[in-house]
Amino acid sequence: MSHGRRARIEKLEERFEQEQAAVAAESGLTCSDIRLFTESSEKPVYEIRSETGDLVSATADHPFLTETGMRELEDIEPGDEVYLHPFEGFPDEEAPEFIVLDEEDFADEDPQLVRVLKERDLLPLRSSDEAFHRLLKLLGYHTGDGAFGDGITTFYGGREDLEAIRSDIEAIGFTPSRIYERERDHQIDGREFTRTEYSVRGQANAFKQLLIRLGAPDGKKVESDFTAPNYLEKLTDWQRALYLSAFFGAEMSAPDTVAPKNFYAPSVSHNRIADEAEAGEAFLRDLMAHLEDLGIETNSFERVESTQTAAGKVERFRFGVSSEAENLVRFFTQVGYRYNAEKRRKALVAAQYLKRKAEVIDERERAAEKARAMADGGAAINEVKDRLSSVNDRFIERSVYEQRKGRPRPPADFPDFSEYQERVTVREDGAVSTEVVSISEAGVAKVYDIGVAHDAHNFFAEGFVVSNCGVRMVRTDLTYDDLRGREEELVDALFEAVPSGLGGGGIAKGTADVVEAILERGVEWAVDEGYGVPSDLRRCEDEGRREDARPEFVTQKAKDRGRNQIGSLGSGNHFLEVQRVTDVFRPEVAEAYGLSEGQVVVLIHCGSRGLGHQTCTDYLRKIEKQHGDLLAELPDKELAAAPAGSALAEEYYGAMCACINYAWTNRQLITHRTREVFGDVFDADPMADLGMELLYDVAHNIGKKEEHAVGEPDADGERETRELYVHRKGATRAFPAGREEVPAVYRDVGQPVIIPGSMGAGSYVLRGGDASLDTSFGSTAHGAGRLMSRTQAKQEFWGGDVQDDLAEQQKIYVKAQSGATIAEEAPGVYKDVDEVVRVSDELGIGDKVARTFPVCNIKG
Repeated sequence: MSHGRRARIEKLEERFEQEQAAVAAESGLTCSDIRLFTESSEKPVYEIRSETGDLVSATADHPFLTETGMRELEDIEPGDEVYLHPFEGFPDEEAPEFIVLDEEDFADEDPQLVRVLKERDLLPLRSSDEAFHRLLKLLGYHTGDGAFGDGITTFYGGREDLEAIRSDIEAIGFTPSRIYERERDHQIDGREFTRTEYSVRGQANAFKQLLIRLGAPDGKKVESDFTAPNYLEKLTDWQRALYLSAFFGAEMSAPDTVAPKNFYAPSVSHNRIADEAEAGEAFLRDLMAHLEDLGIETNSFERVESTQTAAGKVERFRFGVSSEAENLVRFFTQVGYRYNAEKRRKALVAAQYLKRKAEVIDERERAAEKARAMADGGAAINEVKDRLSSVNDRFIERSVYEQRKGRPRPPADFPDFSEYQERVTVREDGAVSTEVVSISEAGVAKVYDIGVAHDAHNFFAEGFVVSNCGVRMVRTDLTYDDLRGREEELVDALFEAVPSGLGGGGIAKGTADVVEAILERGVEWAVDEGYGVPSDLRRCEDEGRREDARPEFVTQKAKDRGRNQIGSLGSGNHFLEVQRVTDVFRPEVAEAYGLSEGQVVVLIHCGSRGLGHQTCTDYLRKIEKQHGDLLAELPDKELAAAPAGSALAEEYYGAMCACINYAWTNRQLITHRTREVFGDVFDADPMADLGMELLYDVAHNIGKKEEHAVGEPDADGERETRELYVHRKGATRAFPAGREEVPAVYRDVGQPVIIPGSMGAGSYVLRGGDASLDTSFGSTAHGAGRLMSRTQAKQEFWGGDVQDDLAEQQKIYVKAQSGATIAEEAPGVYKDVDEVVRVSDELGIGDKVARTFPVCNIKG
């Protein structure tokens, strides 16, 4: 909430319209009026845990901020990254009510000045006033890095931070200056340098006198007798933190490491002339006492040195915040640095690093305890090592034999802080990317939510700011009559044999070498390993292998996510569907494709799973870091791209091609398992007896380098041919006859195009139309798009009812991991696929060849 407060949402019911929530905006952290409060009846909730140990409970449809925008929880899985704002602040206590300043405090001033303050509701100034809270921040920062002139109040700092100060000056009723900029020469230890100094001024004497009466030092600070304001002792924790954090933003050292994995104690130094040394010491000791009251431990007070200056003898004092890890996390996430965005962001990353480090140490400590317990119970050391594979053998041996004392250290491969900073993304608002490690059912509970006025439409809940795919069709020699009466047997067998749903589980064992081979070779690898036949290569787009693939540009994290998902459907709109051909529109083309009415075919729609999603996330982060200036010019951040020809663009293209190879291989392994299931159910050889040949596999949502004619025809009627990046987002390739990229077996009739529909509406096979190259760079729609969101679908439909209706009314048998998945994919949530195909056919970019209708369907 505003001013660094935190409160449980349910506590806001009676006062939400008077409150503001912190909002993560692209321009930075801001506050926005709360306009809506909702309370729902009990619903199933899930607990999300991050790698840093942060927890939040939410419903499946609650959106979380990710690299690719807001995504509902049900579309997030372990290994994905979400944004979390580590700053917690202090509990929202009601501010005590007392008068801080009144007219008597300005008795010696011009009545005109008093009138100015009263007109702005600044006299009397109460401890619960909104203006007082802004003044606490301004006072703290000015005490550290401000100065007074003749009726002028000056603040020094970074340009971004001075804009926040300008905003607070305006909010209390005064007009700040523009931000001034000048070059200043400096000399330290004989080294000369020039730096740009920024400043902003409050140009009203009333503002200056207000700060002085609140406790700002007037004149040279080193010669002043000021101490911390006495009224701070009467304030709540969150109010005191406003003053302290602003002073620390100006004066405290930034987070920094004394060793690669350990931090210095952030410190404050303070100078006073000898005559005012007692006041200087009292000031720092007051700050230390306030921190201790807030639960932040400090190091001992130090008299650092005495120096002789033109003003006389000057004493230098210092204290630091204890560098014990938990204490630093409390300081960074509850107090921190105000009006200093650079220090603040670094502190929040440091907090996440320390929390992650603590999580890893806790895991190792639990492993050590378990190892000792197993050994005490008689287990052999090799058995202990086998059971506790998350730690190395030497760690287990030391835990068992040497009876390790104290907490273990993090493992040798735990990243240094500098490495961690490179890995995570920090938004302008201070939110830090973090990996989700688990999502688990947490029972049912009442659900509370709020809505804010800001366009960002988000807030922080426990800190959380709340790939390419494709489709292939396999032909069979079976007819619908062969299948009647065995639909339920077949759908049950497919559901059991083909891994589906969120998380892990695949058909092939994904060692590191296997993943590398798949990324490099695609379907070639699968065929060589016995998961396909040579004809599968000839009937796959690009023969199932992108030659431009560069596995070395896929991160290890992405590869790790793909290791246990090779040959799995995933969730959402991915599916495996057994269908029957109901209509043939172009018999000669259908014959070339091997399709006829009544024939049974299998449609498989899935992609590159977590590997592809992680690769997209990784490169979005790199694009933001390297080309932030270009992103700032885009109307939507999700249009982020690296400039063509740049090194980053080439890396991403190579990584994406590797992910395409993975997606093709994923569908190939599902095809292999599907053939095995059909062989078992029909007691026949899937190839020799059932004719389960691949018709075609075509990718969706990918970018490719292709040559196309562009521009107006010249005098000879010829157009310029250029190599282009063609990004088919929400689209698929649809090349006409004669194009050399079309497999030789189909080159005379045109490339097969497969457009899936909903479970109750059927799908279509098209061919690339003659007009597609000139009209749409050889592309058409890749499916029937959604009419309603997943959340709305679950409100409109009940999965069990949809499943029953499909079976009873249309003889379509559906099986999924949950009823919610079926509700999300109900026939009524999609556009009319017949209309989508009609448009494609009439435009000549995709010609209708055949229509299919579902028999049975499995989903994640």
